[in-house]
Amino acid sequence: MIGDNLIKAVIAVVVFILATSALGYWLEDELTMATTWVVNKIGFFGLGLILLVTDTLVTPFPPDILLLVIAKSPLAEQWQSYVLILGMISCLAGMLGWGIGRWLGRFEFVKRTFGDFKAEHREFIRRYGFWAVVIGSITPFPFSVTCWTAGMLELRWITVLAAAISFRIPRFFFYYWLITSAGNWI
Repeated sequence: MIGDNLIKAVIAVVVFILATSALGYWLEDELTMATTWVVNKIGFFGLGLILLVTDTLVTPFPPDILLLVIAKSPLAEQWQSYVLILGMISCLAGMLGWGIGRWLGRFEFVKRTFGDFKAEHREFIRRYGFWAVVIGSITPFPFSVTCWTAGMLELRWITVLAAAISFRIPRFFFYYWLITSAGNWI
């Protein structure tokens, strides 16, 4: 199970690198103009709110788009601060998602859906729950799904928080580096 998820994560990162490289190469001027426009309209505060909503709720909006906005806008001058803040917002959003999962876990239809799984895989969840959250933290797949599921399966909040802080924030820095380096690889 974990091996399959790691393979999917590596494939997703490779696809992300290729897509970012292609966009950076063919549309660099357009990206810079569009991202500057976005920053001028909503500012960094707006970017942070977008991330809070999209990483709390299950949406198909990847946070990497916001990293691209930072990389191709005037925010790039102080990118370290902005990327760190976005990483912290993502961790907060993950914990809010975990809370939503805990709340949803009280409903009978959710208990029926996850009850058998939880009983059958209780030891696996206890032993590898941290690493499941880590995988959800570093891949381009929706982090909110990981956190909601962790809440529904009653993974301890401190486990989710530790995994998120330890791996989600560095993931933002790594993906930012990928975004800024990808254009040089073509």
